[in-house]
Amino acid sequence: MKKILYILIIFYPWSVSAIEKTKEEKVAKYIIENIQKDYVACYSFYKVGAESFKKAGKEKNIIESLEKSADVTLKFNHDLGEVLGLKPAAMAKKTKREVEKFTKIAKEDFASLVKKYGLMCKNLVENQTQRIDYWEKKGNKKIK
Repeated sequence: MKKILYILIIFYPWSVSAIEKTKEEKVAKYIIENIQKDYVACYSFYKVGAESFKKAGKEKNIIESLEKSADVTLKFNHDLGEVLGLKPAAMAKKTKREVEKFTKIAKEDFASLVKKYGLMCKNLVENQTQRIDYWEKKGNKKIK
């Protein structure tokens, strides 16, 4: 969480693309872009999961937990999108498309959705540092 706050503090006053010069700045942008995409995916996962559980008549506390996680990921999605200079309408459109994609997958094979996103999204909500470290390592390998 400290790293993401650090990254946000560095880039918030300016457009990220305007100041990316050093490798560290490029890696920081790469991290923010990918974490923002993770938040879109996790919002979609939690939203679709909550709806699926509602339809299945599952326990209310499970549904509330999924909806709370969806709210958290949506907020971070928009916060990071703002840092990246994305327009709210564009973010909403992308999020809507992702929810539709996840809904289709869930109807066909909900278990595969859980297998692919369950643990990653849980960790992203509970401990963002782990995912930031993941993207930082990938960014350092990719960006020269």
